[in-house]
Amino acid sequence: MFFCFIAMNILTAQNVIEIAWGQGINESVASPTIEAGDTVLWTWADALQKSVTSFSNGTEAFDSGMLKGINSEYSYTFSKIGVTEYQNDSDPSMHGKVTVVSKLSTEEKFVKNLNFFPNPVKNDLTISSLFKIDSYQIYNVLGSLIAEGKGTGNVTQVDMGRLNSGLYFVKVSSGSMQTTLKIAKK
Repeated sequence: MFFCFIAMNILTAQNVIEIAWGQGINESVASPTIEAGDTVLWTWADALQKSVTSFSNGTEAFDSGMLKGINSEYSYTFSKIGVTEYQNDSDPSMHGKVTVVSKLSTEEKFVKNLNFFPNPVKNDLTISSLFKIDSYQIYNVLGSLIAEGKGTGNVTQVDMGRLNSGLYFVKVSSGSMQTTLKIAKK
């Protein structure tokens, strides 16, 4: 009976998706695709006062109220399938949306929550993921490997400043999962 209880907890365990909620956050980073039952944890990345407030037309309703201080946190567990947009009431330029689906494979969760910006890029490309980024490879349009590097956790900076203007493909790997991004270089 004990082992059945443990097995059920493992099979139904929710995931916690963390968002560093601070000035200048990219909308794509603040817009995860999750499964019903997952929790989003917003952590204040700066000391400014801000909120996490859902729009009234969203699938779910939540409001952190105004919180201040670095590392302040607000979490919400999503239970309904749908889309809920949200913002910081004191700075509406800080916004995102949470898309809740019934089920995602690990690979789908990796691909849907891999964010990259800016595109087109001039110097540094930022890649962020819910999963630890192990490595990346940059290929030109002919398929030749131009550069590669190791990931630095869930957020990795890729120096593309020395590359010529044009189109590149960046293959991003996390464990056995991988996906390829199409990047324009200015």
